[in-house]
Amino acid sequence: MYKFDEELELVYLPAVIYKQLVDELNDYGWNVLAEQVSQQLGFIGCSWIKSLDDKMNSKSSPAENLLDELNIRMCTVRILGKLLENCKLLRALSIIHEPQALVITRQPNSNETDEVRVAFGKCFKLKCQATGLPPPVFAWYHENLPLEGQNKDELSIIINNTDQEGEYKCQVTQISSDELIIDQLTSNPVCLKIKSTPVVITKQPLSLVEVHINGTLRLSCLVYSHPAPNYRWFHDNTQLKMQKSHELVIEKFEAQHEGKYYCHIFNDISEVYSEKSNVVIQLPREKAVAKIALLIANENYYYQEKLKTPQKDVAKLGQLLEQIGFQVICLLNLTTSQMKNAMKIFSSLLCDGVYGLFYFAGHGFKMQESYMLAVDAPNNFLRTDAICESELLAMILPKDPALLVVILDTCQTVPPKELNPEIHREIPKVNEYRSNKNLRNLIQAYSTSSHRPSYERLSTNCGLYITHLSKFITRDIPVQKVFEETGKSIDIWFEGKERNQIPMFALTVTKPYRLIDAIYAGKTSDVINYLETITTFPIKIIDLNFKQSGINCQLVITQLMKPYLNFVKLNLIGLNDDVTGNLYHSVKLEKNNLYRYSQKNEFHLHNPQINKGPIVISIERCGSFIGATLFQVSDHIPLLLRNL
Repeated sequence: MYKFDEELELVYLPAVIYKQLVDELNDYGWNVLAEQVSQQLGFIGCSWIKSLDDKMNSKSSPAENLLDELNIRMCTVRILGKLLENCKLLRALSIIHEPQALVITRQPNSNETDEVRVAFGKCFKLKCQATGLPPPVFAWYHENLPLEGQNKDELSIIINNTDQEGEYKCQVTQISSDELIIDQLTSNPVCLKIKSTPVVITKQPLSLVEVHINGTLRLSCLVYSHPAPNYRWFHDNTQLKMQKSHELVIEKFEAQHEGKYYCHIFNDISEVYSEKSNVVIQLPREKAVAKIALLIANENYYYQEKLKTPQKDVAKLGQLLEQIGFQVICLLNLTTSQMKNAMKIFSSLLCDGVYGLFYFAGHGFKMQESYMLAVDAPNNFLRTDAICESELLAMILPKDPALLVVILDTCQTVPPKELNPEIHREIPKVNEYRSNKNLRNLIQAYSTSSHRPSYERLSTNCGLYITHLSKFITRDIPVQKVFEETGKSIDIWFEGKERNQIPMFALTVTKPYRLIDAIYAGKTSDVINYLETITTFPIKIIDLNFKQSGINCQLVITQLMKPYLNFVKLNLIGLNDDVTGNLYHSVKLEKNNLYRYSQKNEFHLHNPQINKGPIVISIERCGSFIGATLFQVSDHIPLLLRNL
């Protein structure tokens, strides 16, 4: 029933009612009503609707213009009411229509259940429907608290917190045009219960924590679980009775508190254990006088199987060590005598206060001790043909470096007796080593454990060990932790496979050394000055004169590929296009080390220091010899190479 005579034309409505209609339609729905009217009048297109909102040619609002159009066509209260009802503009309809009682037509628990169970991460939905004029307004409540943004007849929320459990209900309200509450109803409540979920750790405790003496240790383990889980903290497998929350707190930390901590978390349906956190007392940071590394990659063996990744392994490791302040010497494919000479040079640099790191990638074996094979090792090698790890240590330890790290990335298998019986009858030489101090601070790391192989992992650029070591070697963690984490990383990579390669390490470290430790500021040490003197490899351009032909050119000497010091590139430049250069040895070598590159007049020289005499540089035109000269390459290479 309408408040006014159904046949009353709109123009005769009370001014206050007319204004309420204009205000309501301007706020919401004038264009919806206009679309309905245009269809009733048979207007095609939207130009008529646009004209209602023509701000240039009209001072009236769109709703006023629309009602004026209806007045022109003698629209009545009944016709307007039907139009508003068809457009579902119920608030506007309520201005001219008598109120209708507020009724909830659908309760949220219409499926006759007062409790709903929803899992974490799922959507929780409820629906409440009601009728009445003025139209009902909806507001949802959780435990009598209003839910922000939930003002439609349907509630929809994602369950991600246990606090969301509890009672939900909808409040339905009728509000008059002058903002007065006419009626208000509350729906039946529905109780939300969150389904039980297993415990899932979302944040593990830190793997390494350093705490000041008398400081406070805090470890936390965050989980995703319902119902709320129970926590049990352990210190070296002993339960800490008073630690029962997600955070472990120990005040006045002392030496007795050092060790490994982990948490046992459980609820009614599952349990998990956190990763272990190694907690130590934070000691003063160490500093080095210098940090020096010798890296050797042997892959092109004369009589053994050639390897694929040592060259890439050393290049990768050398780059990372340079990033943390090491002066790095990288050498490729060394013979036995060259390896021993390189070790002697390296040991001469490791004086008191210096950090030293030695890395070898290549063939090796284990017979009581670990051995490294040079590229010239014979097919049926003996221990005397190899270099024992103790031989290296005997050279270095008397120098008393502050820290020495020796990494052998080799197989640790025993040579088969049926293939190499002589080595099993050989009496090994014993290399004694000791330092002048009681504390050596020595770490010996191996890519694999005794009697096991070491893999190159050909699917990647680097071998298996360097692939994982490179993740940790530049981190701010104690040096022993670098190798512990590398072993864990390889173990995880092998998960589900047979673990044929198991890294290991031994240590006598007594101070909190880190490979990233700073170097004493101030004047550069004599060690570094000397090292730079013997390893500097600047580009050299030498003038050549072929007197027989009167032709002059230049020879450019550079390092072929960084970081390797013992590979040299020789370029002849300045020759005419019809002249070709050639390089030859003047003295025959057992193994050729001089190669012509595919590019014209470019040559590569490996281990130039082994040349017993000068090289011959000749030039030809159209295949005919036209001149030659001698050139002593060893005069133009770094001093370190000359001493290999």
